[in-house]
Amino acid sequence: MRYLALALLGLLAACATPRQQCENAATQERDTVGALMIETEQNIARGYAIESHVETRPRFEFCYVTNPDGNIGLSFCNTVEPVEVERAVAIDLDAEKAKLKSLKAKFNTLSKQADAALAQCRIAYPE
Repeated sequence: MRYLALALLGLLAACATPRQQCENAATQERDTVGALMIETEQNIARGYAIESHVETRPRFEFCYVTNPDGNIGLSFCNTVEPVEVERAVAIDLDAEKAKLKSLKAKFNTLSKQADAALAQCRIAYPE
């Protein structure tokens, strides 16, 4: 899901003004670390992580078939479809708390860098 959101943001960035592109580039790392902080906080609150992966499952559907005599009919077709599946995964709470502490420190550093870069974007691309 997170990758889909990042892909959509990438597509939207292509339609942005030069200032918006500059601001997006300036805040991308900070926003990524912020999302990881939220995920880690949720893992700590739950006591476990949620891992998602894609499985393929069989799907039965109707499809059109052409008989040797040229008639068209309906038949069952067996296809597969990808399905995203989530499952609970055990975590080390002490390691997660240490990771959260590290992410918060990194977020503060990146926030200062992003603020400076945003100021440069406003100077380079005034509206």
